[in-house]
Amino acid sequence: MPGCETAKLRNFGMTIGIRDTRKIDALYNLTAADVREQGRFADSIGIFPEFIDGYGLLILPTTGRYFHVPYRALVPRGVGNLIVAGRCIGGDRVSHAAVRNMMCCAVSGQGAGVAAAVSLQRDQAFAAVDVAAVQAELRRQGARID
Repeated sequence: MPGCETAKLRNFGMTIGIRDTRKIDALYNLTAADVREQGRFADSIGIFPEFIDGYGLLILPTTGRYFHVPYRALVPRGVGNLIVAGRCIGGDRVSHAAVRNMMCCAVSGQGAGVAAAVSLQRDQAFAAVDVAAVQAELRRQGARID
């Protein structure tokens, strides 16, 4: 390319990624308002900053604003014995542009793992799991959920 004769390749993506993906229809589907207006939920399994990157929006996590990630967003509606984590949790397009970030995927992954353990220990379905027990274990692990 003219003008780039001295350019050097320093780094590149190791794999081709797809930013948008399928999402579950969850017991609760996050909304743009939840992400942009600091949504608070009694069943929070973690927090994530107001960080949106996609669909023509770019909001960097520099304001200190954050939203709760609700446990119900990890539980598919009408499907038993399944919990999800990562970018496929329930939500609309704008909330997806926030929760698909790897850091938020870690939040939902820790919440889903703890919920799976509590579900097995108490013989409870994911839709009926004792969220207070999940939150207590997350707090014990040092997770910030409020």
